[in-house]
Amino acid sequence: MIPTEAQEQQRVVQWLRMKKIFFFSPTNENNTYKQDRRYAMIAEQKAKATGKVKGVSDLVIFLPKKILFIEMKRQGIKLKSGKISHSNSKISPEQLAFLDKVNKYPYSKGYVAYGFDEVVKIVESEL
Repeated sequence: MIPTEAQEQQRVVQWLRMKKIFFFSPTNENNTYKQDRRYAMIAEQKAKATGKVKGVSDLVIFLPKKILFIEMKRQGIKLKSGKISHSNSKISPEQLAFLDKVNKYPYSKGYVAYGFDEVVKIVESEL
């Protein structure tokens, strides 16, 4: 069974804590008022007014010489050959635009990572 994106991110969080790497997860989704459309609209307006940006990455990881912005996606299915197939998890235009902006700064780098293993490889390559 393939882990969900949230399960993969939880593994990443545990790994980052174990490695004592400072990070945070910007909460950019507003699921608080899904049942009440009126309150959801008010909450979304307030979030935008206080700086919410569409497409913000799932994790912000601080390394000694760089800040990483990681957009987590669900990994693909493991094939009989042992390789991982391409994930059906799509990156949104807003997420791509955000990563493009991040990558314009010399001290930051944005990535899309399909699963826990990819995040570990990215972080270790940037250390």
